[in-house]
Amino acid sequence: MALTALAMGLAWLPLPTATALACGAGAALLLVRWPWLIWLPLALLLPVTSGLRLGPASVTDLLLAVGLALWFFDGARRRTLRIHFSPLTVALLVYVIVLLLASLGAPAADEALREVIKWLELLALLLVAPALLTVRQGRWLAAALVLGAAGQALYGLYQFIFQIGPEYFAILGRFMRASGSFGQPNPFGGYLGLTLPVAVSLALWAWSALLRDATRSTGALLWAFFYTAAAGVIAAGLVASWSRGAWLGAAVGVGIVLVLRSRTAAIISSVALLLLLIALLLGVLNPALAPAPLVERVQDIPAYFGMTDALNQPVTDANYAVLERLAHWTAAQRMWESAPWLGVGPGNFNTVYPLVRLPRWDIALGHAHNIFLNVLAESGILGLLAYTCLLATAAVFVWRRFRSASRRQDPDARWFAALTIGVLGVLGHLLTHNLVDNLHVQGMVLQLGLWLVLVSQQAGGDGR
Repeated sequence: MALTALAMGLAWLPLPTATALACGAGAALLLVRWPWLIWLPLALLLPVTSGLRLGPASVTDLLLAVGLALWFFDGARRRTLRIHFSPLTVALLVYVIVLLLASLGAPAADEALREVIKWLELLALLLVAPALLTVRQGRWLAAALVLGAAGQALYGLYQFIFQIGPEYFAILGRFMRASGSFGQPNPFGGYLGLTLPVAVSLALWAWSALLRDATRSTGALLWAFFYTAAAGVIAAGLVASWSRGAWLGAAVGVGIVLVLRSRTAAIISSVALLLLLIALLLGVLNPALAPAPLVERVQDIPAYFGMTDALNQPVTDANYAVLERLAHWTAAQRMWESAPWLGVGPGNFNTVYPLVRLPRWDIALGHAHNIFLNVLAESGILGLLAYTCLLATAAVFVWRRFRSASRRQDPDARWFAALTIGVLGVLGHLLTHNLVDNLHVQGMVLQLGLWLVLVSQQAGGDGR
């Protein structure tokens, strides 16, 4: 009946409609046969689909809903509905419960609901997605995540070189800050930074596997070139974002990968770091030894962390971004003081901001530009404790998966060890960049969730 309906559509409908119908039917058949394929477009197009809305839901929400439906029907067909419980899902559930409690007193209930749903989607992903993946299938999901970031980086480099963007993104007189499909350079740089450590780690794994492979198989060579090229493109896109928070996060994330790779890598990385610090010191003492635009871009970073009395300085074009963030940090502190235990409500930073803002800083940026202050303001002490425990649990969870895989020497274990090292780097970037921003926007919560799904799906004893 389905084939007959498809044939009738191809015969009678206009060509574009018939083509879309045929592609949709083909995709549906593939998903019915291999449900795990639903995670590939979600990983590949996450920044794009998160910005496309169909009514109240985004395309990302719809893809996740399809994934949950496929899990249910596939489990019903197999007469078993598998749910993956772990310490990570328990910690996330506790955080969601605290957010629900904090939502009870929120002045903007709709904003609070959106924030809670975002974390509920992450919980659903962590509970369900590992059941649809095997270790081998996980390799394709990791490649899709890396390829998606490389595509965004190429788009950002196009914007950077051909000056595509608003005038206030212009830099160096002839370039434009890259923003990808995010529309803003900072989340764009954060998105790339949440993939770069894994790309670097898997590139190192691929070349190591190629050197061990006496036959020098074509497949091993292709993986090595793919991850190396992707890491280079992502790194270039991250530089083009001109985001200081992304640069700091990438330095920490990639540094974690290099240090944990091996003892030799740790020694080499330590020497390289020492040389870099010396170079930076010489650059500060003698700006002629370092590129002037980079020196100007990083010289006001200490102001972010309260090392100067920045808020009492006159506002200029050079220090505006720093002072704006510091003003939002102060506003977040005032919000927390007004509701210390459960905050002003998830997602309600913008709603409450006019009541606590500093003079001259009328426009709210959507969040506090520091995730810990933002969580403290919106969900209070209980929310900050739950969020901190969630991050700590995630780090310990990934570290244990890495230690377990590093004791084995089979090819799958080596790949998985490289993946977990990269995910530890992702967490390092997240923690560092979030000190001056909020990366839990435009689908990046699910991006982090997909990396954790890949770590989780190795935990089962049956290889799923």
